[in-house]
Amino acid sequence: ASQTAAPPRNAHMPPLLATAGDDGVALWDGGAVARHRFSPHAAQVSALRWTANDRVLASSSHDGSVVLSERDGSLFDTLRPQARGPDGPAPVLSVTWSPASRYLASGSADALVRIFDLQKREHALTLRGHRAGVCALSWSPSEVHVASASTAGDVIVHRVQGSVAAVCRADTAPPGARGDHAVRGLHWSPFHPTKLATGSEDGVVSLWETAAPLRGGSHAAGAAGLPRAVQLHKFEAHSAACCGVAWSAVNHHLLVSAAADGSIVFYDTTRLAVVRTLCSDQSFAALETEQPPRPQPHQSRPQHP
Repeated sequence: ASQTAAPPRNAHMPPLLATAGDDGVALWDGGAVARHRFSPHAAQVSALRWTANDRVLASSSHDGSVVLSERDGSLFDTLRPQARGPDGPAPVLSVTWSPASRYLASGSADALVRIFDLQKREHALTLRGHRAGVCALSWSPSEVHVASASTAGDVIVHRVQGSVAAVCRADTAPPGARGDHAVRGLHWSPFHPTKLATGSEDGVVSLWETAAPLRGGSHAAGAAGLPRAVQLHKFEAHSAACCGVAWSAVNHHLLVSAAADGSIVFYDTTRLAVVRTLCSDQSFAALETEQPPRPQPHQSRPQHP
């Protein structure tokens, strides 16, 4: 299976598509031949994410590292979360940038989320609460909260500014459920900042409302005593594991998901309806959409990603 990440468009740079497979990472600019190929890791790549200004690509790996690469494939920096497993470094399963790209969050097989401050070049925070590997991450548009999801099917919303704490929880798997309920897709809505979308190993795509817990309201308590997010709706359009979900950056109502059955499904989240389905003979392993560029200060070269 391969990982794919498309960077946001930038008026001064052509868009690059990043893919990762058994032969390392490749960067494409729309041609039939990759512009750059490189191998930043000693083991399988688990996730790829571009910074908001599309200058630096973060890749996480089962070798326990996060590598930051330039647009030409050259090394920018290497982060080592120091996650330990029984046989050495624990695999890093997920990675995501904050909207302004100053901070990077990584999720590891040791059930921890680690946040790095790339301006200060330091490990800033460690977030706890999961009992299984953290396989999906998403930063809220305000940068106040980070959502993390695990291979056990639970989602935790962490406040990372001010008083750091876990503030909300969602359980995608029913109590006592058997089988694989890993949450592979997780994304905050850019227009409704208290809404989350998840995509699970069982193919279910769910919409969640976190407003009351994040504002100090009273939802019923879930596991670990945390307030529970409200499941607004669930879609069951996929017949295999959902590998990713993404909200549209321009359409307030549109959500898209992709799955291992080769389907890409578009949803109207207001009418709670499937509006389009694309089918492929390829099995998808990841989903990443382009985002509009954020305004950047005038400078010859950023001092951090």
